[in-house]
Parts: sequence; C-alpha cells; structure tokens
Amino acid sequence: MQLYGKGLLMTFTEVPSLIEHDFNEWYNNEHLDERINIPGFRRARRYEAIKANIKYLTTYEALDSNNIASKDYLDVLKSPSDLSQIIMPQFTKWHRMTCNVLIDQTHGMGSALTLIRFFPDPNKVVMLLDWLKNSVLEELNRSPGITGSCVASVDLEADKRLANAFSQISDPEQNIEWAILVEGTNTNITETTSRNHLSDYLDTVIINKTKVIFEQYRFMYGNLRGNDDVIA
Repeated sequence: MQLYGKGLLMTFTEVPSLIEHDFNEWYNNEHLDERINIPGFRRARRYEAIKANIKYLTTYEALDSNNIASKDYLDVLKSPSDLSQIIMPQFTKWHRMTCNVLIDQTHGMGSALTLIRFFPDPNKVVMLLDWLKNSVLEELNRSPGITGSCVASVDLEADKRLANAFSQISDPEQNIEWAILVEGTNTNITETTSRNHLSDYLDTVIINKTKVIFEQYRFMYGNLRGNDDVIA
C-alpha cells in the first residue's frame, strides 16, 4: 500500500513534560480524528522521537496539497475545541511542512522512520529528482529491513494559506524544504541504510551553509478513513 494521495502535511510538536500525558491523550483521541475527518484527508500517523530536534511528529496524508490548506481545513482552524484552546498555546516547539509528494515508493507501514530534511539548490532539483526516482530509492528500498520510502517538498502556496490562518508572516524569499521519509523495522536499520545511500550525494546538492538533517522516530499511533463519506 502506498500513500493515500499527493498531499503530505507534517507537523512537529513539543510540550512541557508536565502536560505531556494530557497532550498525547488529546492528540490521539481528539486532534488526530478532527484533522483526519477533513474532506480530502485520508490517513494520519504519530511518531515519537528517538533522536530528533522536536519530540513528536505527525504525518497527514491527503489527496492533494490543496486539501491541506482548503476552506474546510481553515474552517476547522477557526473553531478550535475547548481542549485545543488549552493544549495548543502550551506548545514549546512547533514546525510545519505542507508538502507535495514527489515520489512515492512506500509499501505498508514500518515501525521505524528516518526523516531526512534539507534545502536543495534550485539549480540542482531536476538532477536530484532523477537520481532519487531512477536510481537510489529503488536500491535503498531493497535493503533488508526497509519497507519503503517517499520524497516530498513544501508547497509554498499552500503553506502561505496556512500561515495566514495562523496569523504568521511568510517569507517571500524562503527556500523550499524537502523531506525523504524512509520506513523500516527499526531505527538502526533505517538510519544506517539512509545514511549509506543518501548522505554523500545530498551533501553535494544542498544550498550552501545549510545541512542535511537525519532524524529518527518510532511509530506511536495512526488512523485512516477510506473516503469523504466515512468518519474515522
């Protein structure tokens, strides 16, 4: 099974340890379902960091990146629940990637995720995509313990609409962040395999003075629905 569409929203969140239990209960039992029931959304998965800058990662799969910043989504943002109004202001770290899926070679769901984030040089994007799609990912995916991988890049227009909804100011000159998600049976395998296949080349195509970031997560919880007529 591959991803449930060409839109991928990733949110990175951290809260004080004092409210972490309440945060996870809210996320699993309310917030995730609220988001997954927005038209166009299909599956959401939560991860906890083993080694990452922000402790919790959530991925939302949608038919298209426009679903992520649709009127339906923005209407939900405008009417947060009572519990959301208590929990969300207490986020201590938060980051968002509103993405188009460029390559999807996923297969089922792995218990471990290595997330590679970077800013490619715009002049090297075509070459990078060709290398990923026609060379390295198929080889990586055949490695023992790897269940699949995908590549996504931030959709600046969709992200701008979300930023406006959160009263954030978008940088018109911002670089486009990319992500490679590699799933497998454990993080030692996904990290080692990802670094062996990707590190050297990615270092040659990123924007000067930026870095390729490798982060490790374990799968926590997920939910999905088949279509817009079914509530998760």
